[in-house]
Amino acid sequence: MQHLILVDGNSLMFRAYYATAYSQQTPTLNSQGKNVNALMVFINMFEKILEKTHHHICVAFDSPDKTQRHGIYGDYKKGRPITPQDLIDQIDLIKEYLTLSGVKHHAQPTYEADDIIATLAKQASDKNIATTIYSSDKDFLQLIDENITVILIKQGLKKVVSYDIPKLWEEYQLKPAQIVDFKSLVGDSSDNIKGVPSVGPKMAIKLLNQFGNLENIYLNLEQLAPKLKDNLKNFQEKVFLNRFLITVNTLVPLTFDLKETELTTSKNALLIAFLQKHELKKTYVTKN
Repeated sequence: MQHLILVDGNSLMFRAYYATAYSQQTPTLNSQGKNVNALMVFINMFEKILEKTHHHICVAFDSPDKTQRHGIYGDYKKGRPITPQDLIDQIDLIKEYLTLSGVKHHAQPTYEADDIIATLAKQASDKNIATTIYSSDKDFLQLIDENITVILIKQGLKKVVSYDIPKLWEEYQLKPAQIVDFKSLVGDSSDNIKGVPSVGPKMAIKLLNQFGNLENIYLNLEQLAPKLKDNLKNFQEKVFLNRFLITVNTLVPLTFDLKETELTTSKNALLIAFLQKHELKKTYVTKN
């Protein structure tokens, strides 16, 4: 059976960098004085993911351009720390490693990595291709279906949680289609999306279990306690804006198709030379 793996490159890259950026034990500079810690840890993590497939894989990255979400909500992702220059200097190296490993990677102007992954996942699922998404972003939980599994990275790849439909229900008591409405109510601090005051995860789950979705919640405000009703009513416009911001786009006009995600390259001289140049001692193999 065909298997597609989709990797949130930004998520993996940032985790790789911060895993050793302030470590006293792991050297971050090579003999040329170049910082290669993100590259080194990214490769370590990515090789473990590669062991899971011999078929198709794609790594998606955010575009530096503003997205449609920024145009509609100017404070989208506002307040995030500035990306360290040491990491910026390694991004092209990470992408070069992927290219030499025969791994498709992609960024597309005005779209986020989430949207690229969502589009590919939906295309694959529609063809009954088993699809696994690796990220630390819970937004991907909205994509889970009979063919799509989301693996949330908690701590490198040493601690991960694999979510399918039963696991999602076990942990959240929600269906995949309710994840967006859940986050619309509680907010998402990582993207600077503010939720409804006094509506935490437990209350959001209770409301969605009772009414099913945002529309039905707002049709039944009179059934709720006065303070909760007032908070929901006062934040109604914001809640539906949140829904737009949190919903991933599954219709990105990609410049490639699923066939181009096939893993084709094995260990080669250029990859070995790249690893040696940057003094990465381990010999990495992508496909036999």
